Amino acid sequence: MASKYTYDDFQRALTDSGLNKEFSDADLKLALDNPDAGMSILKYKQDYHKASTPEAKALANLGAEGIRSGYGGYTGGASGGQFYLDPLAPKDFESPEAPTYDNAYKDRIDGLLDKQLNYGSFSYDTARPEYSSRHDDKMQSVLDQVVNRGDFRYDPQTDPLYSQYRKQYAREGQRATQDALGAAAAATGGIPSSYAVGAATQAGDYYASRMTDKIPELYQLALNKYMNEHSMKLADLSALSAAEQTDYEKYLNELNQYNIDKNFAYGEYQDDYDRIIQNLQTAAGLEQSEYNKYLDKLSQHNADRKFNYGKLLDEINNQTSKRSEALNKALAAAELGDYSLLEALGINSSNNPTDFERRLQLAKIAASYGDYSGLKALGIDTSAVEAPAAAKYSSPGYYSAGGGDEVSADYSEDASGDGTSDLPSGDLRRLNFDADNGSFRWGGSGSGYEGAKTYSSVDDLLDAFDKANLSEADISVLERKLRSQMGAGKGK
Repeated sequence: MASKYTYDDFQRALTDSGLNKEFSDADLKLALDNPDAGMSILKYKQDYHKASTPEAKALANLGAEGIRSGYGGYTGGASGGQFYLDPLAPKDFESPEAPTYDNAYKDRIDGLLDKQLNYGSFSYDTARPEYSSRHDDKMQSVLDQVVNRGDFRYDPQTDPLYSQYRKQYAREGQRATQDALGAAAAATGGIPSSYAVGAATQAGDYYASRMTDKIPELYQLALNKYMNEHSMKLADLSALSAAEQTDYEKYLNELNQYNIDKNFAYGEYQDDYDRIIQNLQTAAGLEQSEYNKYLDKLSQHNADRKFNYGKLLDEINNQTSKRSEALNKALAAAELGDYSLLEALGINSSNNPTDFERRLQLAKIAASYGDYSGLKALGIDTSAVEAPAAAKYSSPGYYSAGGGDEVSADYSEDASGDGTSDLPSGDLRRLNFDADNGSFRWGGSGSGYEGAKTYSSVDDLLDAFDKANLSEADISVLERKLRSQMGAGKGK
């Protein structure tokens, strides 16, 4: 949000108001940093000077203090011209937000992990080649013929060639016989003769013998035919076997190529799976590296936060110590009638100075004996000085007599029983301390102390002082006597 005023505006307004000397260095610095805040403080100071009642002045001072505390972290005291930091407390500790981890690789890792977990089984769509023999039936048939071929046998009677030769030689024998008979008949003039018959028979026998001589030749021819047929069957079997081998080699080549292609496809399948694993490992490694960086930042954040919180506690302890010291100095000064230090600490004593000073003196007397209720009633924070004193005054049977001396606390009751039933009469500046029984006799007149009252404790005596509406001078005298007599009594 833009500022309503500039620092130049503030300086002009401050000069015109004539309140320059009432602005502390802290107020001027706040105005430089935040002109709007400076203008607000100036307005409250002007309201303070215009106020006609203590209440109005207190209200103006309260408004200015709110600006100082809210925008500058300090207060200005009762006069507004002082500088006093607002009390620090552990709740005031502020630390930068802890670093958060944003996994930039989550989607990628999830995707790769899903691929890995759902990576299907290997499948190869190409059908495996099967071998089917084209020549198996023929080979089996020829092989059966070769293996089961009968032994060679030759029977001329069943040999067609022999039958043909026999017919041929029979015709030739008949022709020769006829020719022989014709020639013999012609030679004999047609008269049959034994010569003719013999010549004819001889001619027929010749052709018959030639037929018989032909059988070994026909046997060999038949044997050769048998062997040739066997060789041809073996050649057929060899040719079929060679064709079968060629087909089988083609099948083996096809099967080998199938296996090569299938192994290559499986290699691609495995490579793709390995690539997913490698990518997943890489992404996981990068994610782990980023997470380690985050842990380092978080560790540094925690170390810085612990260090800064320790600094805050040290500062709180330091400020507490300074406040305690300042309060002690203010109280000491107030005993001498200087209340400016109390005012600087924010303790307002301006509403009724006479009554406040009277009550403060009584409260300080009580505080010197360990009773801080009077100071607390005046709005004075006694925590810084009360804690150390508590240990000192908590010892059984002892109380402080001022200045740090201890006296036995075994008192006797006064005549009235409670020590505070009535106020004394006579000379109210008369005060005696009986060290033997630790009691106080206040007031009275004459040598018999007519009208005096006896009190068994300092608290009862101070309560009576408070009820008696004593003047400041009376209190000063009584305080001096009290300190003097108790100091003298401690040696008894």
